[in-house]
Amino acid sequence: MNRIIKSALFLLVFASFVYAQNDGAGNTGLAFLKLGVTSRSISLGEAVVSSSFDASSTHYNPAAMFLGAKTNLVFMHNEQVLGVRTEFLAGKFKMNKFALGFSLNNTSVDEIQIREIPGESQGQFTAQNFAFGLSVGYKVNEMISLGVTGKFLFEKIYVDNASGVAIDLGGLYVKDKLSVGASISNLGSMSELKNESTKLPSSVRFGASYYFDLIGISSRLLIAADGYKVMDGGQFHANTGAELLYKDFLALRVGYQSGYENKSITTGLGLKYKAFNLDYAFVPYKYSLGSSHTITLGTSF
Repeated sequence: MNRIIKSALFLLVFASFVYAQNDGAGNTGLAFLKLGVTSRSISLGEAVVSSSFDASSTHYNPAAMFLGAKTNLVFMHNEQVLGVRTEFLAGKFKMNKFALGFSLNNTSVDEIQIREIPGESQGQFTAQNFAFGLSVGYKVNEMISLGVTGKFLFEKIYVDNASGVAIDLGGLYVKDKLSVGASISNLGSMSELKNESTKLPSSVRFGASYYFDLIGISSRLLIAADGYKVMDGGQFHANTGAELLYKDFLALRVGYQSGYENKSITTGLGLKYKAFNLDYAFVPYKYSLGSSHTITLGTSF
């Protein structure tokens, strides 16, 4: 009974966070797989299925590993509401016809109180979620590329844990300044946690992006729009984003995400010096839930 109470307290905290995402909270688990990664992607409203130029492509669309630099590494730290913290590390390397990538996602909720009976807390524990992925991309021709990611998943709530596997599939079409992409994520299963297995938040993304060269101000403007939906019970989200890149040095970004009760506008900026990038994203939440701050360090060569 005590273990049930302790787990129930965690589920109450985490369910509030899942509900805030409006993505099939009552039907699927492992909510961390639905969270955005890297400051650039988050500040663009996650409208990046066709424009993930860095190693975040391992999360959004493995076929997009062919975009951007030949080799890229990124590390992200994100602070969410209700004490949810995420660290994301990813890298990619592309060759003529193939691209390889990896990703590590560790999301935790700290200081969850243990109460066996009403009254004083008996202690605290941390809930842990983890995903490790390996990605492979194949360039069919100059315009079309395909990709797949295999993931190992792990979750721990107090003393109970479960593991599983999942795959992501993606495709990308690029012609001149237009890119069109689509991906299906989190197809797989988990072992049982407390006598019941967690259903993965399988989802679909599709979208397009287009960039304009603003020669007069030595800049490039990227416009992107995506559709996103968790298949089981999730709402449809229309995500849009814009990025103004000045002299390949300063990037200003803004995005909008529809269909969420607690958020809509996303903003951010990025700085690049030689082979290094520093990016920041800020997402204000409604209903006095605070804000999300994301910092990402990256290098390309």
